[in-house]
Amino acid sequence: MSGPLDRLARPSFEGFTHNDGKKESRSDADNSEGEKKTKIASFKKKAINAGNKFRHSLRRRSKKKNENQISIEDIRDVQDLQAVEAFRQCLHDEDLLPQQHDDYHMMLRFLKARKFDVEKAKLMWSDMLTWRKEFGTDNIEEFDYAELNEVMKYYPQFYHGVDKDGRPIYVELIGKVDANKMRFPACSIAAKRHLDSCTTILDVQGVD
Repeated sequence: MSGPLDRLARPSFEGFTHNDGKKESRSDADNSEGEKKTKIASFKKKAINAGNKFRHSLRRRSKKKNENQISIEDIRDVQDLQAVEAFRQCLHDEDLLPQQHDDYHMMLRFLKARKFDVEKAKLMWSDMLTWRKEFGTDNIEEFDYAELNEVMKYYPQFYHGVDKDGRPIYVELIGKVDANKMRFPACSIAAKRHLDSCTTILDVQGVD
């Protein structure tokens, strides 16, 4: 049975004492701790550099966005501004101004159509909102127009380019319209009689 003295008296490897082992263990621990600190410092540095690069990239993107912005000339008459503001307040007070229709030029069109009579313009506006709701106009993007290509073939029409004032140009190729092919089956079924023509309304009210 060996006691504490026997354990202390055990032979050591040549050139290696018990105290040397402790020193080496401490040295290894110090080296390991130093490596950890070095790695952490390196990681922090990389993280900071990455963060700076990200912020710089955001600044570049923001700068590009500002450079790509287009300024649109919008000259407004003082009297028109006052009339639209009064009309807008009237619509807002009567809960007739959905956010998607809160547009200066749109309200001005209605005022011009009723010769700036606010009450008549308000009635026209209210009728417009009712019609859009009943007809489902705001859901038109969900409509599957299966006959589009066929209609375009027999009644070619499109927008192309702009005029000298920048307004879009609407083109109808009347000479290529094939009236015999325009049967309007859905309208014929609804009207319970054959239909092969349509009614076009061009509202020029307010055109200068």
